[in-house]
Amino acid sequence: MGECTEWVLSLPKMEETTPGSVLPSFRLWITAEPHPEFPIGLLQLSIKFTNEAPAGIMLGVRNTYAWLNQDVLDSVTDPKWKTMLFALAFMHTIVQERRKFGPLGFNILYEFSQADLSACVTYMQTHLNLMESKKRPVDWITVNYMVCDVQYGGKITDAYDLRLFNTYGKSWLVEKCLSTDFKFVAGNDTYYIPPVNQDIEVYRKYIEQLPLVDDPEVFGLHANADLAYRTAQTKTTLNTILDIQPKEGGGGGGLTREEIVLGIVKDLQSKLPPDYNPEATRVGIKALGGLGKPLNICLKQEIDRMQMVIKSLRTILSSLVLAIAGTIVMSPELAGALDSLFDAKVPEPWAKVGPVALPVQPNIGVWFANMSGRVDQLTSWMKEGRPKCFWLTGFFNPSGFLTASRQEVCRAHTKDGWALDDCVNTFDVLKQERDDIKAGPPEGIYIYGLYLDGARWDKSKNCLVDSEPKVRFAGLPVLHISATGEKIKGGKEIKYVCPVYKCPARCAHGTQDKNFISDVHLRSEQAASKWTLRACCLLTTID
Repeated sequence: MGECTEWVLSLPKMEETTPGSVLPSFRLWITAEPHPEFPIGLLQLSIKFTNEAPAGIMLGVRNTYAWLNQDVLDSVTDPKWKTMLFALAFMHTIVQERRKFGPLGFNILYEFSQADLSACVTYMQTHLNLMESKKRPVDWITVNYMVCDVQYGGKITDAYDLRLFNTYGKSWLVEKCLSTDFKFVAGNDTYYIPPVNQDIEVYRKYIEQLPLVDDPEVFGLHANADLAYRTAQTKTTLNTILDIQPKEGGGGGGLTREEIVLGIVKDLQSKLPPDYNPEATRVGIKALGGLGKPLNICLKQEIDRMQMVIKSLRTILSSLVLAIAGTIVMSPELAGALDSLFDAKVPEPWAKVGPVALPVQPNIGVWFANMSGRVDQLTSWMKEGRPKCFWLTGFFNPSGFLTASRQEVCRAHTKDGWALDDCVNTFDVLKQERDDIKAGPPEGIYIYGLYLDGARWDKSKNCLVDSEPKVRFAGLPVLHISATGEKIKGGKEIKYVCPVYKCPARCAHGTQDKNFISDVHLRSEQAASKWTLRACCLLTTID
């Protein structure tokens, strides 16, 4: 709503402040996107209309061809027009329906609408008529650019989402779609473009024969994607039930909410690590070579951030004990923390200083164990020396850590004329797991704790392969990341540019920078476009 928020908030009170000023026949039409400040009272007074895309590929394509008419089919004499129109309508439905898979569909949920499709139909009509008048073939590169980058791509704000959309365009809006044996999914005879026909009813009849239940393979996804979709639906339902359950405990002789939370607080206090001593930290980092080394600077920053988390943990836990005992007032912040701990969730003050912003609160046990693991890695690094293998999940700023590593390699090659801006990372997935590593690499770093989403790593083939059925996440062996100042020559080996995110949410709250870390080049024996459609990525945590 933006600037109209204040005006909309005043609408329910309009009749109360000036009785009789609103005519009985007056009607106000408001078009708005969901907004947290939209007045509930106004919604209760209103008749609500929603315009959502139909669920399912068959219903989506049918909806498009109900909007199209015979005149649109006859608007271009070139027979390629009807084939391209069906391919465009199918792609429009696919990108709309793909959103239901959440992060596996798109990192950010985009509202692709009928207006986007209409604009593309108009452009393709103009383009084909122009090419026909000049007796030229279809310029597929221009068509792809206008559809994927300009019309739909104008809404896309994430670079990896744009890459995904362009992959669909390069697969379906191309010369091969005109072939009689073209299939939207290789090896699947169900989804194809009907033979060119002058009558729109022929297309509508074919659409009615499409399956009502869609196979994830049609979207380019693995069958596990449907499992992820159903799991997300279940979690949403259960979280809603938890949120609306009564907050006051009833009779029955059991422990009260406060007593249960007090037990949790006492347990967390007993496991809470001690504060970092600034002087001990300074001495420890000096023993590692001082702040002149990039990775030592990273260590100092991580310890400072961890101290903020430990301080917040200690403050909230101590205050909760006093508030439950009645010694201090139970403030709204403490009441919220009490409710969160009772539901085994992370209190909001801790989530704010935590490593990553999640769309839903994680389990408190998992979160606290993660924090303890971070403390162990930082303390061990400071007291015992640089780890042989780093746990990337244990960094608040993993992007900064990887940059510091690249800078360290660059400084080692100053005599060779390497500049940091010209250096690029190199990646090598080892066959060893973390426990098999006996020493650190001569250059660069070893990292562990990464999980593949949408694929798995085959050690014997040393490449990406399909996920195991019903196993969405697969661990990646130790990854060696180094850098080179020399230009990397592109050979015949296929490399998939795999993004690395902090958690499965990928882009929490609609911002890519929140959870995106870097990208890693992984070897593949199949086309990289396959893994793009699978939304394959690396995650530092899967909880």
